[in-house]
Amino acid sequence: MKQSLSVLLLGIAGSLFACSAAAQTTLDAYIKKGLDGNLALHQKSFDRQKAELDLKRAKTLFYPQASLNSQYTLAMGGRTQDIPIGDLLNNVYSTLNQLTGQSKFPQVNNQSIQFLPNDFHDTRVEVVMPVVNTDLYYNRAIKKELINTQQADIDIYKRELVKNIKEAYYQYLQAGKAVEIYNNALALASENLRVSEKMVQNGTATRESVMRAKAQVSQVKASVIAAANQQHNAAAYFNCLLNQTLDAPITTDSTILEKVNTNATATVEMPARREELTKLQSAQKVVGTSIKMNRSYLIPKLNAFYNIGFQGFGFRFNSDQFYQLGGLQFKWDLFKANDNKYKVQQSQIELDALNTQYKDVEQQLTLQVHTTANNYRSAVQTLQARVDEVQSAQETYRFAERRYREGQALQIELIDARTQLTNAQLNYSLAQLAVLTREAELERVTAKYNF
Repeated sequence: MKQSLSVLLLGIAGSLFACSAAAQTTLDAYIKKGLDGNLALHQKSFDRQKAELDLKRAKTLFYPQASLNSQYTLAMGGRTQDIPIGDLLNNVYSTLNQLTGQSKFPQVNNQSIQFLPNDFHDTRVEVVMPVVNTDLYYNRAIKKELINTQQADIDIYKRELVKNIKEAYYQYLQAGKAVEIYNNALALASENLRVSEKMVQNGTATRESVMRAKAQVSQVKASVIAAANQQHNAAAYFNCLLNQTLDAPITTDSTILEKVNTNATATVEMPARREELTKLQSAQKVVGTSIKMNRSYLIPKLNAFYNIGFQGFGFRFNSDQFYQLGGLQFKWDLFKANDNKYKVQQSQIELDALNTQYKDVEQQLTLQVHTTANNYRSAVQTLQARVDEVQSAQETYRFAERRYREGQALQIELIDARTQLTNAQLNYSLAQLAVLTREAELERVTAKYNF
């Protein structure tokens, strides 16, 4: 992606996390714990370690390779070769014996040589070293680049994990805030019930108002139970991300919700480098190197070898069986029916596809930053509106409660005012959650978090 591809100047809230240092420290500690303990991230780390070992293995191919080989054979039967030594020499030997009058030249038998060696061994140390082999250089380059691919994949997962941890933590805080709001509503409903019972005793209200107040208390209690269940589920999900027991206690930093700032402005810039693009760039380099390697079939391969050992009949190691053998191995592929040519064409198609994918991903990331910034701005504006809504609901309830105590308002007005207040407080809490969530998303798409 080009440097500063686009700059979106938005009149939006920028300092969303005007939190205390303690709150930041707690959340960062949880993020670090999640990065250290996440099982899926560990799996990706294993893949990177394997890639590093693959590179080390590729480097070892440049060094001499030595091996100890030994073979001992026992054989019987099989093909044989007859050698008529007796037929060739016996007449000559007989004539010589007659001429010399002696028996110095004995008669010999025809021989039959067995092709399969019996009681034969070959024990040697073999050393092979590449002299000219371009495949080794390209293979090493590919393995090295694959490490960058694995690292980019790890960084992508890390950024997504950080976002998920933040969102889960904010969800847990908001769920706790909802429990608190409903508990406050329960206190108000209970107070309404007490006042209604008192008014019935004084003859200023009917039993109907008491029954209606009791119904409100039961309704709010049910909401408290539901909110508490949501908080438990949010805590379990958060602990799951951190790879700890689902019921592990969570340190609550409520100041994160309380310190959300809605008055600052921010400048949102396109990230100069996204891991998704880095991963594609690494894949492009791998394919490009593969093309070079496939084209290198025009360059012959040359290896040097040296053998030292013992060879002969009978498993013995002596000077008679000792031998040394060295030389060069030359290989040049002259004809493979255009197989290498087709490999190059396949790799070129793959490279073209990666280039197209890179441009598409680049556009998608630009759109992602733009839409996320817009969502972020919208969430901040909504939160600003919710502030006025809560203030108005609080004043409305205060007036309705005073008028109800003075007998100037119906109970239904008080209940409606209390319901509006509870809903306004919940809406404000959800708006805070939306702002924080959008901030986490914006941090993710702009790659601002530093590991």
